Amino acid sequence: MCGLVIASPQVGAGGAGGAGPGVAGAATVPSGPSGSAGMGSAGMGSTGGGSTGGGSEGCGRRPVPGPTTGDPSGDVVQSLTVAGVVRSYRLAVPARYSASRPTPLVLLFHGSGSDAIQTSLYTQLPEQAGRAGFLVATPDAIGGQWDLSEPDAHTPDLAFVHALIASLSARYCVDRHRIAAAGISLGSEFAAIVGCTAAEGIAAIGLVAAEFPLHPCRSPLPVIAFHGTADPIVPYRSGGTGLFLPGVPSPGSVQNLTAWARLDRCAPLPHLARIATMVVRRTWTGCRGSSSVELYTVLGGGHTWPGSPVTLSAGTFGTTTEQISATALMLGFFTHHRRGA
Repeated sequence: MCGLVIASPQVGAGGAGGAGPGVAGAATVPSGPSGSAGMGSAGMGSTGGGSTGGGSEGCGRRPVPGPTTGDPSGDVVQSLTVAGVVRSYRLAVPARYSASRPTPLVLLFHGSGSDAIQTSLYTQLPEQAGRAGFLVATPDAIGGQWDLSEPDAHTPDLAFVHALIASLSARYCVDRHRIAAAGISLGSEFAAIVGCTAAEGIAAIGLVAAEFPLHPCRSPLPVIAFHGTADPIVPYRSGGTGLFLPGVPSPGSVQNLTAWARLDRCAPLPHLARIATMVVRRTWTGCRGSSSVELYTVLGGGHTWPGSPVTLSAGTFGTTTEQISATALMLGFFTHHRRGA
């Protein structure tokens, strides 16, 4: 699935090592923005420890790094060793972070051929989420490509995600009921895999420009999705073809979200609302528990992140709408969904 490669300043961009074997028993050694050793995943830098009100074991610990709002992208580069392989990610810590208050966490996955710094700047999600009180981790894939697999599979990328959540939960007061995953294109599909992986306890997912339903995905999962009708890479319309799988008909975005709604046991017919000249919102209601499914269709939109301040080549990716912000809408959606609620 084609990703997004944009020009960006070198704001602490980090690399990733080669693929490593194994998924269990991995050491997790985070490092600070300058590459110096940071706080380990257990016991280091503690000012009390313990969890509170759904918070992780990192509640009460001194955060390292602390708030990252002074960085132009709103996040800073970090690293984590998993099964002997050094993996990189960017971390946004909100200005008003409190070690005594459980804080929601968003995992943001880049598209094919892209990386964490480009995605931070392109989506503005780390910077905006930091202002809204979210922790955001934006990992780097090895070679710019995420492994697509069944949920709960034993792959290096899912091992990385599991280790990342564990490390952040040990270092910060993470709200274990409010961990979300989001992405664009290939990263969107990987976010769905992470969301359907039971061990990660994901409360909701945000999908941009790709939203294929997964099997197996065993429990209801709130989904907010965005797709342009003129996407040249992953087709919006049922039966359309694009650069992702040339010559292979796509099931279509409405059909994909209908399948997600079926998983969530929602009412079969969505409510439609024209919320802007370029945007139609479909909302499936009556879902099991407090789940919900939303699709924002961007009329004439391309393979792009709605509301991004970065203009991509319209000839390659298509049009970007400014009538909605996928980042703002995702954060609002994530705020209203808790796992088990």
